[in-house]
Amino acid sequence: MEALYQEIANQVNNVIPEDWSRLLLYSEMDQYRGATFFYYYPVEGKDPIYSLDIEDMEHIDMDEVQNGLSNLNGLLRDLWFLFIDNKQEPWKSLNLSLDSEGKFNIQYSYDDLEKDGYDYIERAKIWKYEKLGILANIKDVSDCKLIEKYKKDASKKK
Repeated sequence: MEALYQEIANQVNNVIPEDWSRLLLYSEMDQYRGATFFYYYPVEGKDPIYSLDIEDMEHIDMDEVQNGLSNLNGLLRDLWFLFIDNKQEPWKSLNLSLDSEGKFNIQYSYDDLEKDGYDYIERAKIWKYEKLGILANIKDVSDCKLIEKYKKDASKKK
């Protein structure tokens, strides 16, 4: 598993086209589908950069970035299957944080991601709010309502 963690970290590093200080990654997997994205903080900037925005940067080969992101998702799928191979319950989602010094943290979740009625896009917005402290689009009233609903739902569970 350690070797796979290292491959994942190397793949993320290969996708990011500049020096970075920290990144936060989210992935969801099940038997039929998987989705992964991350945000990283450039050394020369304070705002996080979304993984899918990398391909829009100057002097970036879009195909290379897409292949790198696809390979990253494939490595996370390998990690998911490794749980099954080791007779462990496969995770539903994971949060990974990594800094440029190699400090690594991974948290697995086994919660049914759809039980609370949030679709993938909404879960991604909630993740961004929780992990980055920002809304996807602060001007979007529906995003604000989504976060308010999520906060109410979360407070009911406590």
